[in-house]
Amino acid sequence: MKLAVLLASCAVIASPAGAQTAAPGTWKGLTVAEITAQLTASGLVVEAPQAQGDRVYIPVTDGAVRSIVTLFSCSDGACPDVQFTAAFAGPQATPDIVTRWNAERRFVKAFYAVSGEAEEGQAVAQYDVLLVPAVGPSQLDDPIQVWRSLSNDLGRTVTVAANAVPTAPPAQ
Repeated sequence: MKLAVLLASCAVIASPAGAQTAAPGTWKGLTVAEITAQLTASGLVVEAPQAQGDRVYIPVTDGAVRSIVTLFSCSDGACPDVQFTAAFAGPQATPDIVTRWNAERRFVKAFYAVSGEAEEGQAVAQYDVLLVPAVGPSQLDDPIQVWRSLSNDLGRTVTVAANAVPTAPPAQ
């Protein structure tokens, strides 16, 4: 409860001058269209969103990096939570490399996973972003750049060949 009050206070303090804050309980997040437009404006190639329950999945490509942007807790066409996910296979996708990568970086975290029938493991990167009222779609600008930088970095870390293309993220 204290964390929610603190986050709400920070959102009000960080709101640009003249921005209107939503009445408590009315703000439901950014619309899927606002989120996809912001991803596209950042230079990412965005595919058609797919919905499953209260989640929306947006396949995104950034050069050789393919990722999924998952929008959580969506209701009435708006979503307050965003998660970026990408998985990379390669000879350096090992638990030790993933642990070292995490120790040297902040914000985006990775874990080692073996998915399905694949014998080779993957380094899976994830980045959660909580959206706040009164800031609008531009609040995604910095997180998108952090994601692009660090997901590309993890891809380079675990793949040895210069032209290696990371695998698609695992189905959630």
